[in-house]
Amino acid sequence: MASQEDAAVIEGARKVAGQCGISRFDLKTVLWVGGGQSDECSFLGRSFNTLVLPKSLIGALRPEECEPLIASAIIRSKSGERIVRRGALTRLVLPAGLIGLVLTFVALIFRTESWTWYVIEAGGAVSTPILLQFFAPESKKAFLTVDRIVAETVGTRRFLQVLQKIDGMGLKDVERLKAGGLRRRFRPSITERIDNLQLIQGTNPY
Repeated sequence: MASQEDAAVIEGARKVAGQCGISRFDLKTVLWVGGGQSDECSFLGRSFNTLVLPKSLIGALRPEECEPLIASAIIRSKSGERIVRRGALTRLVLPAGLIGLVLTFVALIFRTESWTWYVIEAGGAVSTPILLQFFAPESKKAFLTVDRIVAETVGTRRFLQVLQKIDGMGLKDVERLKAGGLRRRFRPSITERIDNLQLIQGTNPY
């Protein structure tokens, strides 16, 4: 994308940052990179110094159409981790506590046996993927929660139109996530994101 269009993206990003309540926003550079997910972007630097946008969207979206994706990245940086942590604590405390109690019980009862620590190590290794399965729904739910906040910030209809436009491009990474796989356990597909926004469109059509 030409530098003039990059400047328009930066200008729009600054406007969106203001809408999101970000005071320390020092965006100077836009990078267009491949290999990521085409329906999201990210920032580098504590003060949002560099915006990383999907290379697949060069020329496909107008600068102003990038703004909902930029808002999503800002809000994820600002509050997304807190949303995930809150949900993860709710879902993980009980199972993690039970696993810890069982392993402690084994360690105390069979502490003189030579195989005890092997069992504990194996139990710890097995419990990790189990706990990840409890965490996955919260990660996905947090992403959709951020989308709802973005919709309130930039407008539901506007955000929805951008996602629908990206969905219609038939991009490989977007289609791959829609098909399923391990990553879909932690992150919603663009179809799920669109459905999420359509659910609230009736109450917030703008």
